[in-house]
Amino acid sequence: MYSLSHFGLNLTGAGRYGEASAIFQEARTFGRKYGAHSMLARATAMAAGLHLNMFDYEGAEALRAAARELARSAAFAPPLVSSNIDALLAFARCHNPGPAEQLLQQTVADATATGGWHQWLWQLRLAQARAELALARNALDDAVAMATEAIEMSRARRRPKYEALGFMTRARSLHAAKRTQAAIADARQAAEIATAIADPSVQLLTLDTLLDLDGTDELMLQARAVSERMQNSLPDDALRALFCASEVAQRVRGRR
Repeated sequence: MYSLSHFGLNLTGAGRYGEASAIFQEARTFGRKYGAHSMLARATAMAAGLHLNMFDYEGAEALRAAARELARSAAFAPPLVSSNIDALLAFARCHNPGPAEQLLQQTVADATATGGWHQWLWQLRLAQARAELALARNALDDAVAMATEAIEMSRARRRPKYEALGFMTRARSLHAAKRTQAAIADARQAAEIATAIADPSVQLLTLDTLLDLDGTDELMLQARAVSERMQNSLPDDALRALFCASEVAQRVRGRR
């Protein structure tokens, strides 16, 4: 259960979504067969993260709900906390921060109470979720402060994915606050960090941000190439349709 779940996570980060989907399905089938309920909850929460990367927010929520039910039945808190952080990010990225407030308070409490080996990662991810939610609420000073905290925590832990997302969120927040030059600098930093890692979902998000602030034809072609690579790696036509209908994919495709 550990090996399959970690394999799925790495395939997801590398943008090999069809393979990742098959591996997570194998892990979940194995967990059900042998009654490994706590690890089944964990694998299901990780599978939800795959759908978040593919911009399939409804599919991600269905898996998160299953993960939460399994985690509660097994009295195993880590998948509950991790899947709730993904839900907070989804609320922010769908521009629907209102329902997130109560969930945020509960998730912070659960993360603090659980502690242990995931504590540092949860705190880092919660900082990023808070930043994105603040931006979605147009609370720009809070968004800049929380994004800065997420960047610093990510650097300290050498987590380039969340460092790139932190710079991306701070760039959008600074731009909304009319601090354009600082926003462009952050957007370039986000895209540079994302280019150095294999995760195409992070690359597309950061390139989309930079294109909004300081776009060039070269960047547009780069973003479209990443989008096409993601689309081609999706496991089925239904997910391809959802991806193509996503806000980010439509913006990238529609730019001239």
